[in-house]
Amino acid sequence: MPIINGASLSGGGAVYLLAQSYWTIENLEVVSDSGVNNFGTLTTPGVNRSGIFVDNESGVIISGITIQHNYVHDVNGCFNCNGYDAHMNGGIVVVADGGNPLALLWFGFSSYNGVYIGYNKVANVGRTGITFYDYSTGYLLNLDAAHLSTGVTVEQNTVNNIDSDGIIVAGALGGMIDHNVVANAGQKTIVGSTEPASAGLWPTRSENTIVQYNEVYGTLTHYTDGEGYDVDAASVNTIVQYNYSHDNQGGFIVMEDASSSNLIVRYNLSVNDSYGGVKGVFTFSDSGVIPNTSIYNNTVYIASGLPSQPIYCDSCGTSPSGQYSFQNNIIANFGSGGYLVPTPTGGGVISNNLFYGNHPATEPADLSKITSDPQFVSALSTAPVGIGSVTGYQVESASPAVGSGALITSNGGQDYFARPVSATANPTRGFFEEQTF
Repeated sequence: MPIINGASLSGGGAVYLLAQSYWTIENLEVVSDSGVNNFGTLTTPGVNRSGIFVDNESGVIISGITIQHNYVHDVNGCFNCNGYDAHMNGGIVVVADGGNPLALLWFGFSSYNGVYIGYNKVANVGRTGITFYDYSTGYLLNLDAAHLSTGVTVEQNTVNNIDSDGIIVAGALGGMIDHNVVANAGQKTIVGSTEPASAGLWPTRSENTIVQYNEVYGTLTHYTDGEGYDVDAASVNTIVQYNYSHDNQGGFIVMEDASSSNLIVRYNLSVNDSYGGVKGVFTFSDSGVIPNTSIYNNTVYIASGLPSQPIYCDSCGTSPSGQYSFQNNIIANFGSGGYLVPTPTGGGVISNNLFYGNHPATEPADLSKITSDPQFVSALSTAPVGIGSVTGYQVESASPAVGSGALITSNGGQDYFARPVSATANPTRGFFEEQTF
């Protein structure tokens, strides 16, 4: 594997493409550490630095970018930067119209058709592990689908020990974030900066994104956030499914902003998330409930002694907009945390969930609630590592969760373990479908 070391003080990318189509970058070991403190402060910014950096400011569509089977490590990117947005420096970075907002006026829209980022290892980098960020639809939250990038896939990457965000996909139409592992993101911050917080893996300013079969753990909270997953501003028609989240200080998922719409969160497993006790396993953000949010058939396990809040709403005191449903979930809460449930003006439906363990007074009402033992096969109080190592959180055939869930239209057809879920028979509650159809 050839080694490329971009260790100059001037920043940029050790491997750098500008407005070029049909390139494959593969089988490289890339290091870009200048040897100086480049993190930045509130008053003194650092220099943008990336391992692999692909940029498009050309005003045209760039096609056929493949970045695969690389090892990118020890990149001392900045948290507060004097160049591009700090989200857009770190390990592997693909950007359109990110350098100057006026580029849209000067050159027109820049974007991509066909970006594949797969099977890379990224470790010990700042600020961000892997970023795809297309600004061609503008800096505001009014998406123009005609100018979003297409054919964007981020899959089978391992990202570890990251100053801030692990994986970001922004400005994509039909993006796929699949089978990635993000460990120990959000390790640093600059308190008081414009972007002090981070999350493990998240889409934003995108339409029709699928986030599936990822494992995220060890994300830390600084000031706010610290979730494993984030559905951020202006995310339209997003599906978060078949993911494993554990030991994230801020929680499993934060659902951001009334500028987003049509969110599905289903067949995911969360173990010992929200252990910081500030946010929730499921957190509705302070900017309002995402309209048409559907959260169903997830399993949550909270070990004894943890202050995790299963559901938390930042904006519950201000009558958030939007509407949501929370159905067929198993919440095994052996910790001390309570619930702060949104009551949006658009309405909320909570039904057919199983709440077991501790029952704080704030536990939500549910006319079809079950509170008896879900009968896990062999659930561990310490989360195992590995997306395929979680069979212990399945339920036994005699579990009260079996066959007692509500029918969900367009339910995805399979559970976390690829077992079929019927479209006509009542399902098992939680992320595992015990019945065979």
